[in-house]
Amino acid sequence: MTPGNFDALVSAARVQLEPLDAHFIAGSDAALKDDYLTLLAALLLENGALTEAQLRLMMMLIAAIQPAFPLAHYLQQSAKLDGEGLARIVRHLGQTKQAAQALLFDFAVLQRITGPLAPQQVERLGWLAKICGLTDKEILLINFWSLRLLGIKTSVEAFSGAVTVVKTARVEQLFPSDTQLKGKIIRNGMPQKNQFVEQGSYVFKRTSTASGSIINAFLDYMLCRFALVQANGLVTRVVMDASKDTNSEYGKKGEPLFEIIPLPAAFNAWHSFLTGTHHD
Repeated sequence: MTPGNFDALVSAARVQLEPLDAHFIAGSDAALKDDYLTLLAALLLENGALTEAQLRLMMMLIAAIQPAFPLAHYLQQSAKLDGEGLARIVRHLGQTKQAAQALLFDFAVLQRITGPLAPQQVERLGWLAKICGLTDKEILLINFWSLRLLGIKTSVEAFSGAVTVVKTARVEQLFPSDTQLKGKIIRNGMPQKNQFVEQGSYVFKRTSTASGSIINAFLDYMLCRFALVQANGLVTRVVMDASKDTNSEYGKKGEPLFEIIPLPAAFNAWHSFLTGTHHD
């Protein structure tokens, strides 16, 4: 076996051994999948043939999307794409904003793996985002998470426009057996900066001891701050520090608990890689 043949075997094996999660459009109809992959291929081939790394990632995407045809078909279709065909595809993808968001994210990842985006590519991303109706925050999320996926250092401050503030919904003093806690994600204190949190309805508790009677001395109640985390995300700042935590009034007016940069559902093919759970 020649070294070149073995390299090809390794690339093929990695697609099987390191699969992506289910892609956002995996459950879509065949027409959307075809348009998605044709446009993605056209964007990538604008500057020449795919690199080995791009080819491997495209094969991983093909496996996650499960389209009707192999990669070669979409490479051929992209070469035949004309202005009318491009306009049709963009309009089709624009009907589902999350599909457009997923496409631009996949393109940013596959293009950045070969180096920084060229000014023309940045302009192209901006144009497609605008045509597909993406907001400035959604564009920031594409940039932040694609850079993070590739391990490219970036300043969180540069993405302040992508931040979501998690605020207190209400504050209650409850016993551990209280039915209000049923179905909630219960945590002792706040999450830490750079920790990944999942979407859900949370209770952040602080344990204290009741006082005033012999009976109450044996009854522990909890100060519970209820909050809704509306999306998976990375904690970038913890607002409620230890000093605020000791104040039982903090949160009763909807004060902030922490800030996150949300991870959009459109990027779910890369979820395990982005959250560090790929080999769990």
